[in-house]
Amino acid sequence: MKRAIYTKVEQFLRDDDFIRYVLDSSPEKDSYWVSYETAAPLIRAAYLKACDILLHLDNCELLTPEQTQALKQRIFRSLHIVAN
Repeated sequence: MKRAIYTKVEQFLRDDDFIRYVLDSSPEKDSYWVSYETAAPLIRAAYLKACDILLHLDNCELLTPEQTQALKQRIFRSLHIVAN
């Protein structure tokens, strides 16, 4: 399956596979996503910002509180986690 190449933060944050990749504590990582670490500067910047947002959702200034809550709920659903 061919994947799209993302260039914007929002594209990463809409992809459940990316979300799982960032939040999964498994040592085995998907080489597709790892390839973004060495991508062109603007693409790499979007990738790193999306990672940062996912890892620090409660402190994200790019999203409204409502958007943050909606994203968290989507993450929990995609990872099959029950929210507290």
